[in-house]
Order: sequence, then C-alpha cells, then structure tokens
Amino acid sequence: MLKEIFTPDLYTGKKYSMSILKANLVAIAYPIPLVIVYIASFLAINSLRSGAEYRLSFSIGGNISSLLLGLFLYFAGFFILIVLHEITHAVFFLRGCEQGRKSIVFGIKYATPYCHCTEVITASAYRRSLLAPLFTICLPLALASFITGNILVFLAALSMIFGSGGDLAVFWMIHKYPGKSTFVWDMDDEVGCIVYEPVQNDGK
Repeated sequence: MLKEIFTPDLYTGKKYSMSILKANLVAIAYPIPLVIVYIASFLAINSLRSGAEYRLSFSIGGNISSLLLGLFLYFAGFFILIVLHEITHAVFFLRGCEQGRKSIVFGIKYATPYCHCTEVITASAYRRSLLAPLFTICLPLALASFITGNILVFLAALSMIFGSGGDLAVFWMIHKYPGKSTFVWDMDDEVGCIVYEPVQNDGK
C-alpha cells in the first residue's frame, strides 16, 4: 500500500529507528543469546562424536596454502550469504506488497547492504521479513555445522547470526503490535520503521 494513504486523520504513526552505524553496534548485542546457545550446541555435539577434536583441529590446520584457501572460501561464501540475506528480505517483503518488485530497492550505505520496501505492509508481513534470514539461512547453516563439524560452516553460521542483529533489534521494537490491524513502513534512510495504527473512534 502507498504511504500517502496513511494520513494523520486515519492513522497515528510512531517511529522506531536507529542509524546504520548504531545498528552495526546493536547487531553485536541482540544475537548474543542465540550465539551462546549455538556455540554450546556445536561444541556439545562435536564432543560426542568420535574423533571430533581431530577433525576440528585438522580443518583449521595445515600449510599456508590450505589456510589461504580456507580464508578465501570463507569470505567468498560470506559475501554470497550476505546477498542471499537481502534477497530473502525482498522475497518476504513481496508477499505483503501490492506493487510487486518495483517496490523493492537494494543498496549499500556505510559499507552495509540493505533491502528496502517502499510500500506500507502489515506488521505481520514486516516481522516475517525481519526474521526470515534467521530461519532460511542461519538455521540450515547451523544444522550443516552440527552434521559436518566443519569450522568454516560453523563460522559462516555464526557470522550470519550476528548479521541478523539489526533485524532482531527492530523486531523487538515492534513485537507488541497486532499483526493484521497495524501497518509498517520500512525506512530507507535509517534502520527501522514507522508503525501506523488506526485512529480509535471515540464515538464523538
């Protein structure tokens, strides 16, 4: 829906936002509970696996060429995962858009990629988009690291969990609002949104 139809006589708007610089700092704090659970689970599972200690040490050991190859694979994979993270936001934004793909904008600010939806969508659709990368990217990576015990997959999953920190912060800001009767506009110049609630009719 177009933002222009959410006029003050019909809706009250409240802004929830932070600068992109602050979002990068917040991204470290909000995922910490998930990170602790993930690291503990990874170590516990691998401690139960025969020879896990050897495999883990081997995966990060070896000669210089192996180390450089591992670093290259990690950063190349991380770049791809960042792109997938933003594409995932877009896919879930589209489910709430009336104007389709022309309402989705990608960009980079302060070396941070972002996906912006220019339409106002329901709070439930917006929250699904915020959490989507956690379930579609982080969770499969975490499961893969549990199965393989591979340190590079582990680090990739860990990085992507931290990469969802800004999304988790915004989700927490607006988690109390009803999903269908409240609407949200994703801000393009800051990390955050404006929440629109219908004006209550007092009967006068």
